[in-house]
Amino acid sequence: MSTALIIGASRGIGLETVKLALKAGHSVRAMARSASAIRLRDPKLEKLNGDAHDQHTIKRALAGVDAVIQTLGVSPTPELIFGGTRLFSVATRVLVNAMEANAVRRLICVTGFGAATAVAVEGPCTTPASA
Repeated sequence: MSTALIIGASRGIGLETVKLALKAGHSVRAMARSASAIRLRDPKLEKLNGDAHDQHTIKRALAGVDAVIQTLGVSPTPELIFGGTRLFSVATRVLVNAMEANAVRRLICVTGFGAATAVAVEGPCTTPASA
């Protein structure tokens, strides 16, 4: 089986991805700012505290992995909603540069950011007015 680096692994989509990867028999390096707080225990699970913007941490995290799953998320604060964020674009640029340098060729990026907001504003079964 392969080894996957899961970035943003401490909660939400990231934590569920860690659980599913382990259940499928993969080795997992779970990286998050609070990775040590992940309550899962598994011999194939390695927890790595780190920041997705830090190129040295990302480079170290990529050692020996076959694929990367980036599941970054943010808490929706008013400042974030009205001011935006560059978390995803900056973190992805750092990651892709490091992946190229380390010959890691598989990347999946997923986030739920904005999904709950859209459902709250539009409703789960409505079509936006612009559609």
